[in-house]
Amino acid sequence: MDDIIITKTGHANLTRAGPTAATDGLVMPNASAAPTFTHRELPGPLSIARLSDFGTVHSLDQANAYSAEHADTLYGRGQIAQGMVPRSTIACALTAAWVWLGGLFPRTIDVLSNSHFRSTVHGRRIRAFSRKVDPDHVMRVGGLRVTTPLRTACDVSLLVEDEESRQEATEVLCALAEEYGITPRQCLAMLDENRHWPNTQQGRRLLESLEHCL
Repeated sequence: MDDIIITKTGHANLTRAGPTAATDGLVMPNASAAPTFTHRELPGPLSIARLSDFGTVHSLDQANAYSAEHADTLYGRGQIAQGMVPRSTIACALTAAWVWLGGLFPRTIDVLSNSHFRSTVHGRRIRAFSRKVDPDHVMRVGGLRVTTPLRTACDVSLLVEDEESRQEATEVLCALAEEYGITPRQCLAMLDENRHWPNTQQGRRLLESLEHCL
């Protein structure tokens, strides 16, 4: 498992995710600012809504939010996600995609784990996937263990259950391909090496349909 090394000058060294790192990962968020916080840490109960309107924070629910400054950087998103995923798990699928790409925080917390989680995190269900985890498929972003962009793309392709999930997976795969140079052929090769993973046929069909446009 490799680390993403953020140097004192703010440069990121991304070794296994693909040819290049996303440029937003080259900036460190303000070290003195908390990545997430609750309404109790703010002056009044409406502060989160107001700050969200100003674009200073992004709401997770009525009582919790995360810093927009942190969400704008790769390292910052790693800090945010680290506070949400259960200990001893690896962020994967849509949660990992959010760390690598940014955007709206996903509706679920996706992790690789053999455990089952009944509790929710800020109203979000924890989806645990019990799948083989090769050490080369995992990196660290700050203190967060997260699947590489390539492994993330493969995991996302396996989520297709209906047209809505297919559209969401397609958008994520295209974004990962654009940012990190991932190709459908790379994902198909990983699925060939892990044929016992659930839903590989659906994943293959989606990836094969994207070969002509990625």
